Amino acid sequence: MHGWHRMVGVIARNIESGDFEKLLETIPLPDQRKKWATARSGFSEADLVNATAKIEYALDKIEKQLGETKWLAGGTYTLADINFYAHCGAMVERMFPEMEVAKRAPRLCEWRDRVAARPAVAEALKSEDRTAPGLRVWSGEVR
Repeated sequence: MHGWHRMVGVIARNIESGDFEKLLETIPLPDQRKKWATARSGFSEADLVNATAKIEYALDKIEKQLGETKWLAGGTYTLADINFYAHCGAMVERMFPEMEVAKRAPRLCEWRDRVAARPAVAEALKSEDRTAPGLRVWSGEVR
């Protein structure tokens, strides 16, 4: 939800009302239409608090798992590591500085560094950033 709040909401609010309504009509899944509309109008504070609690819960579970195994699904680097790194592991500290991830989940930070040091990941991280300029840097500000 935070991604929708912080990124999609900014995009949705910058679309003219008539164009936004046309966009909604093209989204076939009702739940996705609702998410876009909510992102435009803004998520409630209660929803954001609930989403943050879920992220904290996940961080704690990941930290516990990494206390038992080197990688997320055991002793070997797997798709679980690739998926989590791509969706959360690389960005959680920047997106949620108030969680103090380095203190709360030091094993997660070590894991993130191990993933980033893998040759294929390191090579991918060196490639040209093709992200839209407005989405490249998370400032912590929601406009």
